[in-house]
Amino acid sequence: MKHKINILIPIFALLVLMYAVRSFAGTRVQTETLRRSSMEDLFSTKGVIIKYESVIEPGGTGGLEPISQEGARVATGQEIAVVYTGSVDTELQNQLEQVNKKIVQVEKNQANLFTFTGDVSRLEQKITEQIAALVKSSLAGDMASVSEIQFVIESLCEKKAQIAEGNTPQNLLTELQAQKNKLEAQIGYAGRKLAAPRAGLFSTAVDGLEDILTPYNMTELTPNAVDKLLEQSVRKEAGEISACKIIDNFRYFVAVNLPADRLDTLKIDEAVHLRFYDLSGDLIPATVHYISPEENEYKTVIVEANQHLETLLKKRFVNLEFVRNRYAGYRISVKSLRSKDDVPGVYVRREDMLRFIPVTILYNTQDAAIVESADESIPLRLYDEVVVSASSYEEGKLLQ
Repeated sequence: MKHKINILIPIFALLVLMYAVRSFAGTRVQTETLRRSSMEDLFSTKGVIIKYESVIEPGGTGGLEPISQEGARVATGQEIAVVYTGSVDTELQNQLEQVNKKIVQVEKNQANLFTFTGDVSRLEQKITEQIAALVKSSLAGDMASVSEIQFVIESLCEKKAQIAEGNTPQNLLTELQAQKNKLEAQIGYAGRKLAAPRAGLFSTAVDGLEDILTPYNMTELTPNAVDKLLEQSVRKEAGEISACKIIDNFRYFVAVNLPADRLDTLKIDEAVHLRFYDLSGDLIPATVHYISPEENEYKTVIVEANQHLETLLKKRFVNLEFVRNRYAGYRISVKSLRSKDDVPGVYVRREDMLRFIPVTILYNTQDAAIVESADESIPLRLYDEVVVSASSYEEGKLLQ
């Protein structure tokens, strides 16, 4: 018995060795699963918003009190602000400003806020949504939006309290108007109302660039000039509102500096996209309007857009992604690309054999590529096992 065991041990060792040699001699492969995806040819940069803007400077020594809400659409001739003359009791003026804001908010949201009548649960849901938006804007450092959202939350909370007390929207407006009349009587000075000279968006965010940077002179911009603009930080302190403006909300321009060596094929009137990622993940369609001469290896590109995006036109400087193209197809590792008879393609594992599939390369970076089948009679298939690396490549070779 012992003699038989001694014979079996060498035989078993020989079999293990033969299996190891066979495995070593076989084609060792590393694969990735084929999936559909997309990639973007983009530049992450900063931009300058250029708009058609009409600044309204009331003049005099009094204060300007907005009637319209920041960012609201106004019609030609619509009353947008009140200019008061003479000395002003600051505390009373602040109270009056808050009451006017509430009146505007109630009137603006009459169609939506007050459709919640008797439905506290929907109001609570809306408040929760606004709180989430408040957190997001706070983290992004968008303090202008934070202020607006806070006011909306206050209005929603007030409405919730009104439902509990059985008040109606009209009662609230009547009460607010009475408060306004009382405060105006206490202040005791004359007010002159301002009307919008044109239709557009109302704003008090006057930064001093409205008459300096316009659609009429923007083609004079150079990369150095844009860099200097981006270094600016012009802000109005609270309580310093001395002017307002109307912004054309149907057309605006964005100036960006881009590397000249990446713009050889960019042309005037070419369609591109912008993503203002601090505000939204959506792609905004735009058209190339102007390309400056090269300066310090950069060119200034100005694009035109007309798609409205909430709070965008209140800004002068923005973070954005300039997207030249978006490619959709099969995403693979660049290491997977091979060539056979000067035809680009990939090897896939099918029925444990190597199979070469010709592809058309739509877009690639150093790491990844988007491809499509070049020959529909030999197509790629979703979830194919694409060979990233192998010890050898041979059509029809059996894989271990």
